[in-house]
Amino acid sequence: MMVTLQFGRPAREWMDMNMDLQTEKRTGWIPWVNILLIAVNVIVFVAGTAGGAFGLDAGFLHRRGGLFAPLILKRRELYRLVTAVFLHADARHLMNNMVVQFAGGSIVERNLGHLRFAAVYFLSGIIGNLTSVAADYVTGEYSYSVGASGAVFGIVGVLLFLIIREARQSNKGEQGIPPRLKSLLIRAGIMTAYLLYSGWSNPMINQAAHVGGLAAGFVFGALLLPDGEGDISELMG
Repeated sequence: MMVTLQFGRPAREWMDMNMDLQTEKRTGWIPWVNILLIAVNVIVFVAGTAGGAFGLDAGFLHRRGGLFAPLILKRRELYRLVTAVFLHADARHLMNNMVVQFAGGSIVERNLGHLRFAAVYFLSGIIGNLTSVAADYVTGEYSYSVGASGAVFGIVGVLLFLIIREARQSNKGEQGIPPRLKSLLIRAGIMTAYLLYSGWSNPMINQAAHVGGLAAGFVFGALLLPDGEGDISELMG
């Protein structure tokens, strides 16, 4: 049985994207929720490999809590909407997602706050997985799915909202693109471009989970960020 994988940005292209982390280090602010979530993903993977090597085996993913639409729809095993977020097929899959999360999550956590960031991460992952289940149901093509990409692209969605809000504020009498907006544009632009490319270039990528997480993150950004509650229609106008 084919396993649908949810991949993030390749790690090597994000190693130089940590200016915000340097600022946080100077001010003493630490994105501890993001760090904790990354640690949980790594620990789950290490524990899984210790008990039996991770791989693209449907039986293994079934036992570990991988996402599979029939088990959600018929058996109501809703816990898989969460457990699948913390499962990864191999070390590369894990590293790609975690480097993206490390690079973008600190910005989002700093803007949202610790608890709101945690809520957005979990809810985006769940909504991304629900979108995947719905897509499988509509197409009638079922496969196991694992990965944190729904949650990671929820982070991208919040970044997109930040860009729109920053653009509106920078247009008030200023010329050129402010450094902060340029940094956000680079990060979110690369992540979104990779989302689109990976979804249509590789049938193993769970495009539905990406889109669901991305949309959820954007909406949560509009609802939860200070001075931006319920402002989607105005921002897009």
